[in-house]
Amino acid sequence: MKDWFKLLKREFRYFGSNSVVMAIFLGAPLLYGLLLGGVYQKGKVDHLPILVIDLDNTPLSHQMIDMMDDSKVLLPEVVYNQNGIRKRIIDKEYHAVVTIPNRFEANILQTLHPEVVVEINTANILTANYSAKAIQLILGTLNAGIEMEGLKKQGIPAVTAATKFEAFGVSYARFFNSSANYMTFLWPGVLGVIIQQVFMLALALSFAREFEEKSFFTDFMPKAKNIWNAMFIKALPFWVMGIGVLVLLRLMFPLFKIPFHANGLAMMALLTALILSVTFMGILVSIAVPNQLKATEILMVIATPSFILSGFTWPLSQMPGFIVSIANTIPLTHFLEALRKLLLYQASVTDIIPQIKNLMILTLIFAMASYVLLKVKVMLHAKSTAKLAE
Repeated sequence: MKDWFKLLKREFRYFGSNSVVMAIFLGAPLLYGLLLGGVYQKGKVDHLPILVIDLDNTPLSHQMIDMMDDSKVLLPEVVYNQNGIRKRIIDKEYHAVVTIPNRFEANILQTLHPEVVVEINTANILTANYSAKAIQLILGTLNAGIEMEGLKKQGIPAVTAATKFEAFGVSYARFFNSSANYMTFLWPGVLGVIIQQVFMLALALSFAREFEEKSFFTDFMPKAKNIWNAMFIKALPFWVMGIGVLVLLRLMFPLFKIPFHANGLAMMALLTALILSVTFMGILVSIAVPNQLKATEILMVIATPSFILSGFTWPLSQMPGFIVSIANTIPLTHFLEALRKLLLYQASVTDIIPQIKNLMILTLIFAMASYVLLKVKVMLHAKSTAKLAE
């Protein structure tokens, strides 16, 4: 036990002396959390600039523009001709262009069915969807109003006109993020990426540093006694300090006004499973690549596409089978699937058992591979030492 505590104290001292690990493990969660949280804090986009080309310039076209201006989503800019439109779009990056045709009001009065042309800028899918929905709602409302006014002029009462225009009613309701807040949707993904990156990159330097400094076989392993103990001692300081990281991330929920109604027991079980899996993934790379820089580079290659592959923003069901297979080997995939259930669906422990099971399977695979690889290194070192002694 005396050696065990000495080694543990040594690990904390190593941590304090490595500015890179300290920056990754302590600075990154705060920096990433605040930056990414700040970026998406509004949760919804508003006042999206759109261009309205009013070739009619009549009270009805002005009414349409006023309705767009009253919308919180749209910020219309009006021109009355089509000169230099392409350059205006490139310069100001309008999210949509609405063209009201010449003789728009006159053709409606003559029931000639004029057409309003709406062109959506899909360079950004998110803003394109918001602007398209807002414009569709406004034009649909105006269209219905004009149709009902026409029926009323024919002597049909307003109530009857409404039923004639609308054959059936439609009621829409949102559930699980009913406010359609983008921050509420994205925040679980941000949390998962931060936790995975921090633990994986920090553990990648654990054994690699020992091998680089040639202290593993002379100083560390003789006191650790066995392979499992060696891996446990390397991981324990990060697990202890990781509690502080998780508390910090939890405090960011009220900071960014994000609701948190997750089941406490289920959240603890899920976080434990994730941390164990990314710990042994980092240890495996650290043992396999006895160079701190290279180990970090390899894990960055793994971590960089992990969010895209996780199925968080683009469903796994729409990906090719071989990509899904790769995604399932990354802990983040299973963690985010379960975390979304906990934070948005308010699921229980039983609801996320499949994801926890998958994370524990990955933990077992990474841990056994780390054990075997480190055992081989210890045996090879023992053989080479014996030959030198002869």
